[in-house]
Order: sequence, then structure tokens, then C-alpha cells
Amino acid sequence: MEKLSKVKTENYFTKNYLESISILDNIDWDFSSKSFISKAMTPFDCRKYHWFPATFIPEIPYTLIETLTHTNATVYDPFAGIGTTYFQALLLSRRPYATENCQVAVEFMKSLQTLFNPETDFRFVKETVENELEKFASNVNYLESIPSESHIRTLFGEMRSWYHPNTLNQLAYLTLLEDSCNNPSVKAAMRISISAILKRASSQSRGWGCIADNVAPKGSEIQEKNAINMLLAKVNGLLSDLSKHLDFVSPEYCQLYKEIVQKETIFHADTRKSENVPDDSVDLIVTSPPYPKMTDYVKSQRLSYYWLGMTLSNKNGSTPDLDREIGARRRRHVPSALQQYFEDLQEVNRMLSKKTKDGGYVCFVMPMFGSANPNDTERRHVVQKIMSDLGNYFIKERELERVIPAIRRTHNIKWSTLEREKIYVFRKGK
Repeated sequence: MEKLSKVKTENYFTKNYLESISILDNIDWDFSSKSFISKAMTPFDCRKYHWFPATFIPEIPYTLIETLTHTNATVYDPFAGIGTTYFQALLLSRRPYATENCQVAVEFMKSLQTLFNPETDFRFVKETVENELEKFASNVNYLESIPSESHIRTLFGEMRSWYHPNTLNQLAYLTLLEDSCNNPSVKAAMRISISAILKRASSQSRGWGCIADNVAPKGSEIQEKNAINMLLAKVNGLLSDLSKHLDFVSPEYCQLYKEIVQKETIFHADTRKSENVPDDSVDLIVTSPPYPKMTDYVKSQRLSYYWLGMTLSNKNGSTPDLDREIGARRRRHVPSALQQYFEDLQEVNRMLSKKTKDGGYVCFVMPMFGSANPNDTERRHVVQKIMSDLGNYFIKERELERVIPAIRRTHNIKWSTLEREKIYVFRKGK
């Protein structure tokens, strides 16, 4: 440890290593109690406002960012999901970058970024949405108002089997409302909230796996849901939460936000390339790569893809989002799946070594598979190989264990025996 402390660091945006690591060692990574350094600001939970499977809790990136970096540090998540790392960095007045393969998640992040504007008039947004929702008339067929040549009309046809006709009509009204909106903040709040309610408003109640596998509800399962009320509750919760968080941002936040929105920082791209993130520019990477053969991130968002007017496959094959996905559950029976997963993450490791500054940190949240199940043993070995490979580019400083909450594990049988995760902390030195 003494030898590592003498590594020369020229990074002025990362905090003193010895002080930071002593703090990390004393964090309750299960977060059974509050463990944040700041008292006023708390993490922002993106998961409340868009359903996305297997996301990590916001307390993890929030704590790592706050502990390891100073204001204005550049923080990057190459597997951004719905932006959990991105928005903790933004709240803490760091410069965030995000790369994500799923278009639905990218659209969510870009809309949420709009609402993180400190000049947003949340009361105006709330009142505007409420006034527009009051104009809904249940006796009007809003699906017919969507132009027949519109791609949205085609994809609403795909959605028809998932919803009660009255619910689908409400979703059509909301879609027309969002599409015609000219106010960026109102449009962003509508866009986030419509996409967020699509799963709950559907009649498929058996979990994300059925949606991923395109198992539509049977006729007897079709139930009418009130999408208008769902949307109103989602918008009100989102705006209230954002308003409270922005009350506690630092004085540097306003200027930093203006600088960030003037350039692209959220990329819909292949994570293995990350060509849009400059080399030697990142002070801290916080990410949780897809766990091997565990989750279908892209297919789980099937309904939101439909709503956005996009399809997951066509006569020429699958979409780029599916083709680029790493570690997907749908490939779990392919003999070469784990080897391909390892090679994909090797490529990611090489990319991260180019993006990270000297003295910068890389933090991975990875699964701790057991040994009772042969499949888990194989997955445990591939995770160990990936972390060993990362050690070719960075100095491993810590392995921090945490317990995965039981409620998260019960969402998917593939997660049922996965009880623990590790947070690996690496540092780039000369």
C-alpha cells in the first residue's frame, strides 16, 4: 500500500487517494443507513421515472463520485442505462458523459437532462400538463387522429395487443399531446412520463421477461387501465423530486449546466468504441456492465420502442441496438456466449484505459456468483478474468462487497441465487 501511495498523480480533479480510500472502507455499501458525506443533497433515483431492469442503486455512483472527485471532474459511464451515474455527477457539479446502446434509455436521459435546467419553471410545467389532460374526451377516437402515413400509427398497431382499447386510446391522446408540444420542459416531462407508464398501463403483469420475449397478454387478461391518471401522478412526482434536488445544487451548478447542454454528452453508440468521448479526458468511470446471460435490456423496452415509432426487428434482421448488446439473456444457450462476453469486455477495458487520465479512477460493479450451480461457476470465472484483464491497465485498489436486496433478486429467476456484488476500485498511475 505504501508503494502505491507514492505513485505520482497529475490529476487535480481527483481527491487524495489515502483519504478517499479510508472513507470508502467505512461506507455501508448495503446502504442500510445513510452514508453520504453531504447532508443536504441526496441521490436522485432515475428508476422512479422509467422502468429499466437490473439498474444499480443511485447511492453507489453518488458516493463514489463524492468521495473520489472534486467539483468539475469529468465522470463517465460507458454502460449508462437510464443515466444513474450521469445525473448523480450532474447534481454534484461534475461534468458527465454517458454512452448507452438502448435508444429508449438515451431518449429518457436527454429528456431528463432538459428538466435538470436550474431555470425550469416546474409550476408552469405542472399546470400546463394538468390543463391539457383535462381536455381528454373518452368519446373521441384519438387513434384516428394519428396520420395514416405516420410511423407512429404503424407502431401503435404493434401495441394494440398489449392494451385495453380504452387505455390505448388514452395513450394515443397523450402521444398526440407530446408530439404537438413546443415547450421543451413540458415536452420532456410528457416524454419521460408516457414512456414510464407503458409497462404498468399494459395488461401484461408477469414481469419484464414476458415483454422481452414478446409474450402479449391473453384476451382474458386484458384490463382497462387509466393511463391519464398514471401520467399525471408520474409527472407530478417527477417535477416535485427535481425541484427539491435542484434546491441544493452548488453555486457552480448553473454555469456548469449551461456549458454541458451546449455540447453532446449523451451518446447512443457502441460502448466498445465510445469514439465520442475524448481520450485522456475522464477523471472517474463508474459503471455496472451487463451481467453475463442475465438481462435483455433492449427487448425489455419493447413497448417504449413501439411508442417511439421504432421496431426491434425487420425483414432484414434485428436493429443495431440488439446487434450491439453485450451479455444478453437471449444468448444464454449459445455455447460461445461467455467467451464472446469476455472478449467484448476486454475491448471495453482497452477503451477505458485510453479515456482515463493519469490519476483517474475506474469503478466497476460486478456480480459475485456462487459455486453451487455449474453455470454460475462459469460466469464467476469469466467475471474474474475480466477484472484481471482490467488490471493490465489500472492498479486495483479495493474490492468492496455489498448485499443485493432480496426484492431485486425476486424480479428474475436468473437473479434469485445472486446475493452479492463487488465494487472494484481501480486507479490509473504511471
